[in-house]
Amino acid sequence: MTRAYRWSSCLLSGLLLTALARPADASATFPEALRSKLGLEQLAGPAPGCRLCHQTDLGGLKTATQPLGRSLLKAGATGGSVPSLLAALDALDAQGSDSDHDGSPDIAELEAGTDPNTAEAGAPTSPAEQVPLPETGCGLAQSPTRGPAWAAFACALGILFGRARRRR
Repeated sequence: MTRAYRWSSCLLSGLLLTALARPADASATFPEALRSKLGLEQLAGPAPGCRLCHQTDLGGLKTATQPLGRSLLKAGATGGSVPSLLAALDALDAQGSDSDHDGSPDIAELEAGTDPNTAEAGAPTSPAEQVPLPETGCGLAQSPTRGPAWAAFACALGILFGRARRRR
């Protein structure tokens, strides 16, 4: 086995591992970014705060189904992008968004330490708007390196097999 062949094999293996690597499944920075943006000591609900938007603290595909999560998605929040979350929070604040339809804006409820997904006891509510869920969530933005990694893997594979054919 030649030195170039071993080097090519290592490169190919590394590219394969990079191409097959999954992106992170959670954006633990989202609750912290929300808390920091609004100057809150803590978020309403159980820590770490993922359930403000998601069904569980695990997040995941199509789980941003809470009313606040749907409002943030509709306002432009995208998975894995803290800047899009911050912009969506600004948009909700400017619109006076009230995800649970209880008469209190979402941002005011968050600042008061209450859950913007649940109407206060005795408050009149109307049905929540059904917003289609995109194929994203806090942790499901596809890794931007996945496409180029596959392309690099394919190129390295072509080079490796091209060299092997020339040696025959």
